[in-house]
This record gives sequence, C-alpha cells and structure tokens, in this order.
Amino acid sequence: MARFDLYKNPSTRSRITSPFLLDVQSDHLGDLISRVVIPLTRVVGNYTPSKVAQDLSPIIYIAGEPFVLETPLLGAFRTSELGRAIGTLKDERDRISAALERLFGAY
Repeated sequence: MARFDLYKNPSTRSRITSPFLLDVQSDHLGDLISRVVIPLTRVVGNYTPSKVAQDLSPIIYIAGEPFVLETPLLGAFRTSELGRAIGTLKDERDRISAALERLFGAY
C-alpha cells in the first residue's frame, strides 16, 4: 500500500456515490493495520464546485470521469478491507497535498 494509491470503496453503504477511496497516509507508517483515506464522490447533475473550497475539494478525473475529492470526509479503513490498489493518483500529488494542508490549517 502506498500514498496516493486508489482503491474501490469496500463500503456497500457509500460506494454508489463514492466508488473510490484515495490513500493519503504516509508510506513511513506502512506497518499500521489501517490507512487514512479520502472518498472520491461522483460529480452528478449540475454540480458547480464551490469557489471557496476548490482547493479543499478539487475535481479529479479518473478514466475521464470527474470526481470530487471529499477531503473533509477523510477517515480510516483497515488494510484488510481495502484489498488491492486499482491505480494511483500520484500525478495529482500537489493538488491532494494542498487540500490536506487547507484542511489542517497550513494556511
């Protein structure tokens, strides 16, 4: 498991709207039994991103489909629940890191 790896959401309750989870935990903490993740929520209908929170919840494209990185909804899952990574969002590292910095007060 690595930071910025992408996983299918194992939660049957939320996977319809948020089919993916993004691992944002430091690779230096790989021996823990859980990983900190952020859900990626489908953009539906006439969604207009908030001008105030674009850096907090940026739009990220996965296979051409837009998703909102729901940074304020971050949480943790056991590594055994996440399964295998299905991809990576390393190319979005700067935007993801900026969202985390915004959430935790680095501004």
